[in-house]
Amino acid sequence: MDEDLIPPQARANLVGHKALERRMRRAIADRSLNHGWIISGGAGAGKATLAYRIARALLDPSALTETDTLQMADTRRTFRQISAGAHPDLFVAQRLWDEKKAKYQTEITVETIRKLTSFLNRTASGGGVRVAIVDTADDMNRNAANAILKALEEPPEGAILMLLSASPGRLLPTIRSRCRMIDLPPLQDDWVSAFLIDEGVDRNTAETVAPFARGRPGYALQLAAYDGAEAISLSNMFLKAAADGGDISKVIGGVSGKAGEGRWSVFREIVLSSLANSARRTALGDPCEIFPNVTSSSLLAGWELLSALLARGEALNLDRAQLVNAMAYDLRAALRQEAA
Repeated sequence: MDEDLIPPQARANLVGHKALERRMRRAIADRSLNHGWIISGGAGAGKATLAYRIARALLDPSALTETDTLQMADTRRTFRQISAGAHPDLFVAQRLWDEKKAKYQTEITVETIRKLTSFLNRTASGGGVRVAIVDTADDMNRNAANAILKALEEPPEGAILMLLSASPGRLLPTIRSRCRMIDLPPLQDDWVSAFLIDEGVDRNTAETVAPFARGRPGYALQLAAYDGAEAISLSNMFLKAAADGGDISKVIGGVSGKAGEGRWSVFREIVLSSLANSARRTALGDPCEIFPNVTSSSLLAGWELLSALLARGEALNLDRAQLVNAMAYDLRAALRQEAA
């Protein structure tokens, strides 16, 4: 498949969530849409894709092609403008690129949110609504959060503000109380794999990746595009080697060097999530194939050790091979503490 993934603002389709789209479509048609919204869901759940679909529907409702969805042809002028980041009545607040450090800033600053609030107070170019998206609200620092609260407390006429969040419970209670919530629940694995196949992913990769995406189609697409299937195989190999005392040299080779760059973040996440899920299942009395004779407390201890180790390793930019070796050592030590 083509590894140049379609960004949310240019994506014409959204998998699942048809009932949600019907409700939003009716609210837009009735002009009963709340001024503030929080769209929640895990990374890759489709939050941004949905937000841009809502934005297109608000800015050009006559261009919608279906009566019960937010579907718009990608040939429409509004679609093309938003895709290019050039629509005059849409503002997107994100972490900015730092030219000196050659990377994105770690947070959304108050200066960005002040530009957003100034935008909302302007008159719409088309005489209609102004739409602002914060992607994501989790990235706002304290001053930025306080600034967005002012926009929610005294919303200008015709202004719609959408906050994307993977952790809405961490937002200020005063922000949450002034917004309606849209939650994007996980999709079924077969829906996710079907979506991947439609996107050009081969069936074997789609069926391998889908269960590890935990219902998030966007994340599944990233896994498929950036060597996720291989990262999944390496993470399983690592966990089995840690449990059995086996060789991890192939794992180290797979996540090291230039070839391992795309696999590393997936490998790391799957190792940690597998330990957490195994601890949860074991605590509930369910059989765990990878760790059949290990207690939930040992698995939890392993997760805690590896989480701390990975955080230190990333902060200190440790050699990948040394880090994986240290991970295996710490995990084996934790698993042997209370072997059943």
